[in-house]
Amino acid sequence: MATAGWCVLGLIALVLLLAVAFLVRLRILASRVGSFECALRPAGTERLMSGVAAFGDEAIAWHRLVSLSPWPRYRLPREVFEITDSRPRGADGRIIDVSCTVGGQRLELAMLEDSHSALVAWLEAAAPSQPRLF
Repeated sequence: MATAGWCVLGLIALVLLLAVAFLVRLRILASRVGSFECALRPAGTERLMSGVAAFGDEAIAWHRLVSLSPWPRYRLPREVFEITDSRPRGADGRIIDVSCTVGGQRLELAMLEDSHSALVAWLEAAAPSQPRLF
């Protein structure tokens, strides 16, 4: 009987530890400079996945919201990122649906209007590419 009590206590401790790890990960992702809420839908799927994206020097790192992984699920390099369509969603139009291609892969993104403006500015701020000599 005492063993069952320890098992239950261990299970509760494990659940609490995972919950704390999830919340700490989420806090770290959300507090990064250049991070924003961004839902993502790969081509061929029906549902948007909630996530947190962060602008980097050369790519956007997209992390799935409900995960314990510290690594991004998608990396969207600026050099192959192209917005094909943007349209407001809903009555107030504060959420923007963005159709894009990243290296030939079609993606749908959903983000707030301010985040969309930042995305467009980030794409336009890219340094011009130089041809390689070697």
